[in-house]
Amino acid sequence: MSLLLDTHAALWLVQGDARLSDAARRRIERAPRNDLYVSDLLLLELAMLIRKRRVTVKTEPTAFLDRLARRFAVVPLDATIAVRAMDLLLPQGDPFDRVFVATALALDAELVTRDAAIRESGLVSVVW
Repeated sequence: MSLLLDTHAALWLVQGDARLSDAARRRIERAPRNDLYVSDLLLLELAMLIRKRRVTVKTEPTAFLDRLARRFAVVPLDATIAVRAMDLLLPQGDPFDRVFVATALALDAELVTRDAAIRESGLVSVVW
């Protein structure tokens, strides 16, 4: 099954961060490269987090984001995903989380995330 990575999961994977769960790391490593996805909004969220200095990267931000984007298939936001994201019964209003869940549903993919609210929602299959 395809995997869509949440922002923290993709970041921790490429940085070798131990906060990525062993189960998630194994699933990602076993998945064929063409079954690994990120939303294009993940790039925007990471750029914002880098700019706000909430995330530190070892290279220039554009180079880091380009490298990350080459590692995964980047799924563009379309009208169907955008509308579905706003219709989801999620307790939080975070637009990035909503788009990631809606994108996973559109791809029929599992979402790699440690986000408890998403896991508890039961809207999408979660790997963590």
